[in-house]
Amino acid sequence: MKGTPSGDAKMIFVLDKKDSTITGVVQDSTGTEIAKITKADLSENMLTVYFTSQGYDVNLEMNKKDEDHVTGSLMGMFDAEGDRVKVTK
Repeated sequence: MKGTPSGDAKMIFVLDKKDSTITGVVQDSTGTEIAKITKADLSENMLTVYFTSQGYDVNLEMNKKDEDHVTGSLMGMFDAEGDRVKVTK
């Protein structure tokens, strides 16, 4: 997230998709969980996740740029960019 009142913020979204339901958590840059995803809306090329941050209910809209990158907006006010982090199981 770029240009938030607290400056640029780096968050990690750990998402899990089962059938058409998405669940997950939000972590800070150290990997500490800071919020749970309370809701997620998925369409063909867009995902909107809802969570609580610093006492506020917020949403992050992510638009698929390619298989490993997204662009989007936090609350329609702050630009966001994301990269997929692949985890080996």
